[in-house]
Amino acid sequence: MPQKPHTLEHTVLLNDGNVFHYTCNPPGYDVLKKYNIQPIGDSLGCGDPREVLLIPSSLYKKRGHKIGEDLKIVSEILLRKLDRES
Repeated sequence: MPQKPHTLEHTVLLNDGNVFHYTCNPPGYDVLKKYNIQPIGDSLGCGDPREVLLIPSSLYKKRGHKIGEDLKIVSEILLRKLDRES
């Protein structure tokens, strides 16, 4: 059953090492592919597959970000930086 997008609006570190992140301002597919970020919103009923992303936690570390309390904000900052650099 499709999820309502507002029920997906959170960011969390998953056991597999990826970060589940909902964003209303996703980068382009070229950025996602370049950094191995998986768009999974289509499987959750979102209009745009890029609304929900699986971001490798190793990418945060490579880019100098720590995974902690402000994970949602850090994730948005990371995505903006990647988008600007591409």
